[in-house]
Amino acid sequence: MSTPAAPATNTPNPTAPGAIRVRPLLRESTASYLNRLAGTYRLDSHQLLEGIGITIHGRPGSTPGHSEIVLSPTALHHVATFARVPELQLALGRGIHGSGGPDPSHPTARWQPLEPARQPTRTCPQCTLRHTHGTTSQAWAYQAQHRRLCPRHHQWGTPPGDTASLNTRALPELAQAHHAHRRLVRRPDPTTTYQWADMITTRWYDHHQHLTQRWHHRLTRLADTNPTPAHGRSWALTGRDALTYPETVALARHLTRTPRGQTGTGFLDQTAHALGLDRLVLPTDDLLRAWIHTKRERPRHRCL
Repeated sequence: MSTPAAPATNTPNPTAPGAIRVRPLLRESTASYLNRLAGTYRLDSHQLLEGIGITIHGRPGSTPGHSEIVLSPTALHHVATFARVPELQLALGRGIHGSGGPDPSHPTARWQPLEPARQPTRTCPQCTLRHTHGTTSQAWAYQAQHRRLCPRHHQWGTPPGDTASLNTRALPELAQAHHAHRRLVRRPDPTTTYQWADMITTRWYDHHQHLTQRWHHRLTRLADTNPTPAHGRSWALTGRDALTYPETVALARHLTRTPRGQTGTGFLDQTAHALGLDRLVLPTDDLLRAWIHTKRERPRHRCL
């Protein structure tokens, strides 16, 4: 009597390339990519990694994007071979780096939680659907600030705590700011200046200062054209980054153009003009005052 054949499974061969070539999106998180790769074979990422001989340490967070998976060099080679993407190591935009386990020479993967500031954001669902050939509209990537808005589809990339990207068609000023932001990043050291501007406008927003009425009108338009935030989140928190984006870019451009030492008389009037305000009066603890103090400091000479 012949022995019955074993049932076929979707478990991949640890030494053979997969049947389908799956490329990562621009700066896509490793966890997002592995989830998409596994979904192509109707597996979850845990099944995929074990199937290609990778030992997994730890567990993912309950919310996608709150944690990242770090692959050892050998594990990354296994994934690249299976995905048919030799350049995978350079293509993945990983937010954290590490050996993936106790021995980097072994094919291991390690789940690691991410601090909020280091978490990826949602990619544009329409762009994702096109780049994945219709397989999914959801992915996560470590997007630079000037890439969080998709000007073509008017989608704002949201952090993991939100359940969907934001439709910003009702806020055309965001697309205009995006265009200005792309020009800004070509200037010297735009990141530091933008970080300052972002901290300043966020403080203004949270403390209801200077631009509150404008942001409130913008929030109303955003809320009228998007579903109610899930998990009890407020519109004030969900929309904050998008709502302040035009003023953050305008302030960053203004600060970038302000030479050292020219932050005295008239500076606040110039800043108010850049933001479309009649005047700007700063409280003593305003972060813009801290930036002015930093700008006035003389750089320290390094010892050669």
